[in-house]
Amino acid sequence: MKKAISIFVYILYIFSLLISCKNAEEEISAAESDKVYAEGFSLSSLDGNKKVELKDLMGKPLVINFWASWCGPCREEMPFLQKSWNEYKDKGVAFLGINVLDEEKSAKDFINVFGISYPNLKDSTGEVANLYGVIALPVTLFIDKEGKIVKKNYGGFLGEAGESSFKEYVSEIIR
Repeated sequence: MKKAISIFVYILYIFSLLISCKNAEEEISAAESDKVYAEGFSLSSLDGNKKVELKDLMGKPLVINFWASWCGPCREEMPFLQKSWNEYKDKGVAFLGINVLDEEKSAKDFINVFGISYPNLKDSTGEVANLYGVIALPVTLFIDKEGKIVKKNYGGFLGEAGESSFKEYVSEIIR
């Protein structure tokens, strides 16, 4: 009898965990849906030569990639992001990289190693990453001309499936 009660209690425990996880998911989704428009920010470029404000990029489709030099998936996706920048820059799509919580020298070396030519900014305190709810790297935001965040992608764009998803998301913000 004790064994049956223990199993029943265990099942109730698992069931309550599942319900609490489901409720947490719903709360996160509701919280994220409140932030459908990109929040303004101002950060210095990695080379320190200028300050970039988000409002200066509004009015055109925008891809923002949060990354760090110590992030493995960031390293893997970076050549694809550069290739995509080369493909879409003449189609009016702006790209912006935001380096998060990284040593400046490491971030600059990373940019040089991968030959990244689109603008990259430093978020050395993580303030902007926090503003956008970035909890892991890489994260890529796809923002339309009106400033609406159409898609927030966690993880790198790797392989054919990743590249296909990236192109689909860009087509959504170009419309």
